[in-house]
Amino acid sequence: MTNKFVLNIYRYIFCRKIFYRINYHLHKLSLRGIGVLNSEGNHITGESYFFQLLKKNIPINIIFDVGANTGGYADEVHSYFPKALIYSFEPHPKTFLNLKKIAKKDSVKAYNIALGSKVGKVKLWDFAEDALLKHTQPTSTLASVHRIVIEKLHKQKSECYLVTQNTIDNFVEKEKIDHIDFLKIDTEGSEYDVLVGATKLLKKNKIKIIQFEFNEMNAYSRTFFKDFMDILPDFSFYRLMPRGMLPLGEYRPSTHEIFAFQNIVAVQNKIKSAFNK
Repeated sequence: MTNKFVLNIYRYIFCRKIFYRINYHLHKLSLRGIGVLNSEGNHITGESYFFQLLKKNIPINIIFDVGANTGGYADEVHSYFPKALIYSFEPHPKTFLNLKKIAKKDSVKAYNIALGSKVGKVKLWDFAEDALLKHTQPTSTLASVHRIVIEKLHKQKSECYLVTQNTIDNFVEKEKIDHIDFLKIDTEGSEYDVLVGATKLLKKNKIKIIQFEFNEMNAYSRTFFKDFMDILPDFSFYRLMPRGMLPLGEYRPSTHEIFAFQNIVAVQNKIKSAFNK
């Protein structure tokens, strides 16, 4: 009764057009408080905390870095897991040249391919050379197989690269890889397709931990958080925070379908106790 009374008072006073700006800014601050919109470096995204936790609790020997860009992520992961073998995938032909420099290390292998739900050729869209904001994107940080992400979300002139795409299932079979300890996916809206291409491996419980971004690109690729939960029924989901991991629990649209920058970690249920300490 008391909570309802307070809520009614709050609505009576603040649910007015004149308070829209302050309510909106409070909303954005609240999102940051639950691990959303924190993109200013690995300490703020929660990735540094997560790597430390992972290092202490779970043996990591094989890592897939899908959407590796210039290799910054692989380089950082390598500092935490120097003995792990890292497979890095970057489809953009120009950016791949930078990734190869990181791959000179014996434990990092670089592949100039995209990973998705099918084998074949796909179009990769990036800022055109004469795009207004191209100077802010010297590499393919925001490149996507979804043209709409470049032209509608970022509102930039686009250019296309025809790139080779494989599936994780096909790749591991060819390379004789039995399992993946840690799979990271950052593909600007096609993260779900990458998981579709790993269906066989997932059904055999051969992927332990998955990290992926969920953000506004998913609205444009029309991929819901529920889609990820459906394809990963044997996993528990967490949202990374600067100094912790927030268990997301049972699916609710109001708490899960937040189309804004966030790092999500999915952990096999049989090892999730290591992350609940």
